[in-house]
Amino acid sequence: TTPATLERFTINYTITNLPYTSDLENPQSAKFNATQRVMNTLLDRLLKESSIGPTFQGCETTHFRYG
Repeated sequence: TTPATLERFTINYTITNLPYTSDLENPQSAKFNATQRVMNTLLDRLLKESSIGPTFQGCETTHFRYG
């Protein structure tokens, strides 16, 4: 058997109950890191239970923006 090819994809979503602050622009800030950990955990759970679950390797939150 041959190993599966990994593919990256982007998910954009809106969090309506998280007020945006300038701390979320800074990947070294405590707020960015805490929010990133929570979002990665929630997205990992969601995607592992989806149709891609058996091949899902994990997610990484790269940035937050106002919108």
